[in-house]
Amino acid sequence: MATIIGGLSLMLYTTISKDILFDNLSFCNSSSQELVLGSMSLFTSAILAGFISTLIVVKDNFLPHFFISLFIVAKMSFAGICDPWHGPLWFETGLNLSLIGGIWLGRYGAVKFPLAPF
Repeated sequence: MATIIGGLSLMLYTTISKDILFDNLSFCNSSSQELVLGSMSLFTSAILAGFISTLIVVKDNFLPHFFISLFIVAKMSFAGICDPWHGPLWFETGLNLSLIGGIWLGRYGAVKFPLAPF
């Protein structure tokens, strides 16, 4: 359940950040300022999704974060094969790796959160 809710919240927050707040953020069409702010908002979205996912399960359970990270890697691999990216490989890979890092940083923050379940 935590995997589904965490994954859906990650999709929701990244969609809001990428498509609504920054109007289809892409390397080719966005300014440098939009790229920096958009990348930071995507990282923050991943932190929130990891935090929410951890609060649903007990502290020692890392499986939801593992499966969400696996989904991000699979999405990145699929996108690399089918070539739907609108920017250089290093930029899109960096965005996806920041999502994975944000998921795990959100988990760490939730474990250190004093109201987290035992």
